[in-house]
Amino acid sequence: MKILIANPPWLEDAHFGVRSGARFPYMTNELTWEGVPTWIPFPFHPAMAAALLKKNGFHAEFWDGVAEGAQQKDFLDRIKAFQPDLYIQETVAPSYPYDVDFFQKLREILPRCVLGVAGLMVTSWGRQMFEENPVFDVGLTYEWEETTLELANRLQDGSPLDGVQGLIHRQGSEIILEVRRPSPDLKKLPWPLRDRLPMLRYNDDFAFLPVPNLQMYSSRGCPYKCTFCVWIKARYGNYQVRYRDPEDIVSEIEDCLEKWPFRAVYFDDDTFNINKNFTLQICETMQRRGLKIPWAGMCRADLFDRETLEACKKAGMVAVKYGIESADQEILNGIKKNLNIHKAEEVIRITKELGIKVHLTLMVGLPGETEQTLKKTWRFVKRVRPDYMQFSLATPYPGTDLYDEAVEKGWIESKKWNEFNADSHAVMRTAALSREDLERWIRKMNLLRFGLQFVENPWQCIRTYSRKALQSPRKLLNAGKYFLKLCQPKP
Repeated sequence: MKILIANPPWLEDAHFGVRSGARFPYMTNELTWEGVPTWIPFPFHPAMAAALLKKNGFHAEFWDGVAEGAQQKDFLDRIKAFQPDLYIQETVAPSYPYDVDFFQKLREILPRCVLGVAGLMVTSWGRQMFEENPVFDVGLTYEWEETTLELANRLQDGSPLDGVQGLIHRQGSEIILEVRRPSPDLKKLPWPLRDRLPMLRYNDDFAFLPVPNLQMYSSRGCPYKCTFCVWIKARYGNYQVRYRDPEDIVSEIEDCLEKWPFRAVYFDDDTFNINKNFTLQICETMQRRGLKIPWAGMCRADLFDRETLEACKKAGMVAVKYGIESADQEILNGIKKNLNIHKAEEVIRITKELGIKVHLTLMVGLPGETEQTLKKTWRFVKRVRPDYMQFSLATPYPGTDLYDEAVEKGWIESKKWNEFNADSHAVMRTAALSREDLERWIRKMNLLRFGLQFVENPWQCIRTYSRKALQSPRKLLNAGKYFLKLCQPKP
């Protein structure tokens, strides 16, 4: 039995989409000379599902057409030549229409193959997907690695699919949604299947983190209940936090460093510093085993203290990504972020004082957003002076509380899934600001952030943006386009 797990290319016009591994999936025309997006997250769940299958004796492969820069026809030709018995890929809201069309093409070339769809959209929109699209044979919800293994075993044995936890399947004309599968024990999951992937194309170079860098994870889950977070609601379905063994984490890093010339490591956890003792254990393990490489993590600012930051710095931390979203406390309370903005500001100060680069993630268009709250957020940014930052448009993905609230209040004004792009396209308004207002503000914030980054780190910015301009001249063209749009008089 042959199994193919894939992340097929997602191409529309001159834009390439980023789907698997992205908490905010989006499309971009900022491509490298190799024809791939300039930022590609590592697709942990597909790669780990494939590794779990191989560990259990299946002939399984994982292909990433996004990181390869593949064209759809070439990718389909490869799939046809491989002739899998089971095919699985993830889908997300903005890629959904494209993926449906791709599955229809798959059905034409693989008439006997079981076609499976997985991921966030399946968890939150599965029944509707299966009612609209008979081309889907099975769906895999939440964390789907172990569901894939049980599905493969059932198909190989010719057993019925009844009772496979986490599965959506059909019985005649009936759509069956099995109960969700419990969250897996991370200590029992294998390392992701990386060996045949273009590993040096997966990079997150925020806050001047050296490239190429290795994306890792040490935990899954988050106890917080941010209303916009599709990852917690549709990926995990609960607020549990589970941890890996620090020794195993360092062993995996060492193994990857022997195979590829990575210059840094990025822990892309939901919240890397959620547990102080665990964070300190990782730092101690790195030092004891002599792991000397710059690293960074996705963290909450209000959870760090000086002791932990000093330990992280001593172990090699050079940058940290803090999710702030907004500097308006009422907005933060409204989205259940449970972040004390004053405590966050103090921790940012300590972080910079210790010489650790600070990257802030911020959002435009959350409920309660006004021009005054956006100005307040920018005043906060100017006051804390981060080294790097990013602004995303608040996007109500299905499965989130934000989506339910936006539907109830009539804020969503786009009916096209492919417009749910947190990078540049607003699909919902706020009570005070239109979609056009929000898109204008995101352009303005992005231009302002470039200016502040240059003021804070001029030589690093020159080096970084020179490299990025050579890598993708479209970045400079887009910056110029944003500036011209910003200069246009407001209607």
